Amino acid sequence: MRVLITGATQWESQGAIRRELAQLPPATIIVTGDTPGIDAHAKAVALEFGFAVEAMKKTNADYRAFPGEGWKGLNVRMLATGIDMVLAFHADYGKPGCARGTQHAVTLAEQAQIPVRIFTQ
Repeated sequence: MRVLITGATQWESQGAIRRELAQLPPATIIVTGDTPGIDAHAKAVALEFGFAVEAMKKTNADYRAFPGEGWKGLNVRMLATGIDMVLAFHADYGKPGCARGTQHAVTLAEQAQIPVRIFTQ
């Protein structure tokens, strides 16, 4: 199973991540981005559980495809790796003007009919 973890760069708690990763099968691969907050916590907790981690970084091609918003290109590429489920962690998810990157990843996943679970705490 390939699980994309996305969310807030200001996310501070590992508790919710730990709770959700504890429910995943042992051969799970965690895919995440290159920012502080949720991405860094996801990597740390996934390694505690013994999961493989694929940490992907924004590229020049991402910035060329989405000028000023390279994170959109990264979201597209992460989802294109064969993601089976998305776990999104953002306290401000659903609030106007907030969580743009997380909402983008969730929208792309929903369009691809990939199951999504959203956590705001």
